[in-house]
Amino acid sequence: MKNIQFIPIEEKTLNDKLVNLYGAKIPGLYAAVEPLFDDKDAIKPALPLLIELNDDESYEKADLRIMVFGRETNNWNDMGERNKCPYGTYDFNLSSSDDILNEIRGRHIEGELEIYGLCDIYHFYCYEDNAVGKTVFTRRQSQLIQQLRERLGDIKVEAVWNNVSKIGCGGKDFGRSCRKPTAVIRDIEREHFNVVAEEVKILRPDVVIFLTGFGADQEIKEKFGITDSNFHPVKEGVFLDRIDIPGIKYAARTIHPSRKSNEELKKHFDALVEDIVSAL
Repeated sequence: MKNIQFIPIEEKTLNDKLVNLYGAKIPGLYAAVEPLFDDKDAIKPALPLLIELNDDESYEKADLRIMVFGRETNNWNDMGERNKCPYGTYDFNLSSSDDILNEIRGRHIEGELEIYGLCDIYHFYCYEDNAVGKTVFTRRQSQLIQQLRERLGDIKVEAVWNNVSKIGCGGKDFGRSCRKPTAVIRDIEREHFNVVAEEVKILRPDVVIFLTGFGADQEIKEKFGITDSNFHPVKEGVFLDRIDIPGIKYAARTIHPSRKSNEELKKHFDALVEDIVSAL
């Protein structure tokens, strides 16, 4: 892949700021992962998770902004027709700054071709009413946000989804999935796509929730520059820790909601919601 100089766009919205963050990283990231696709024995990385707000203005004007983290995005490039991404995986033929913008933003007509980009995968997954594309995690994350909205009454709440690991393992055609990223993939992300702290800086959430269980504690500490001393148990018998993260009003880590009974989920979500309310 060519050494492309990304030209930032004018930053009128939060989404524009995210595009510039990602655009500056894409050339180095793609150059780093390309050799993995040339190695028949290598576990291939999934596409990177790029956030796109559905409505910049609503998010900015919300009384309470929330960022919910999962662990990693596996099979992000193995979603078939749901992702509407023309390549299904990385496009190593990018040759200009405009190509990078198309790879990120997509969603426009060029001649007779509909162009879709990485943010479109996020958009279709998060915002389109497509039951097939909704995972247990997504549904239960939405359940948590709705519970919090109901508890807070007239306070306007907006939420955005993210992952602690921005690049997971590829799907069935690209190696094993449903596992933590390999050491190679994690090293590539660490060096070429270490964007989580900057995403938080751009989006300025008031509340950060990690629905990650124990499985991502090391990544959380690494991404936010904190240690075990920043984790504080909230309530006996509930897996819930507040986390001191500089610049964040409230942060906590609790269970990963997949494969949890409704009773267990209610116990943890109730404790989390009450702790958030008590801290506001």
